[in-house]
Amino acid sequence: MEKDIQHDQRFYLWDYLWWQGEMIMLRLLPAQTRMAGCIIVFGYIMALIIVPLLLLSLRIFSADTIIAQVIVCGVVVLAGFSRVERLYRRRGKTVMRHYSKRGFYPIVGILFLLIPFAMIFTMAYYSGSLI
Repeated sequence: MEKDIQHDQRFYLWDYLWWQGEMIMLRLLPAQTRMAGCIIVFGYIMALIIVPLLLLSLRIFSADTIIAQVIVCGVVVLAGFSRVERLYRRRGKTVMRHYSKRGFYPIVGILFLLIPFAMIFTMAYYSGSLI
């Protein structure tokens, strides 16, 4: 009896968010659009990890190190996004197959896309260091 690969893997919230982004790309956007599930996943990584650490470092360190902080943040963002893309290049087909029987509601996908941006703008507004 052949064992199904899908049952050997665990599926997480990040996989569901990636699937939502892919479904937005497939169902709502024109073919030439670069929207993909990686954008939604990395948006949440930015909103929950990278931006809070950046805002904290802006408060702790002096203004003399701001250029170094921007360079480090840029490297972290590029490396993180490429890591997410590489992960879902291997895992994407399995995730799409796993969620294929679920219904896609466009409003839910759009909300999942907008929530990390709202979180980032709210943090920036209340921190007062970027605005």
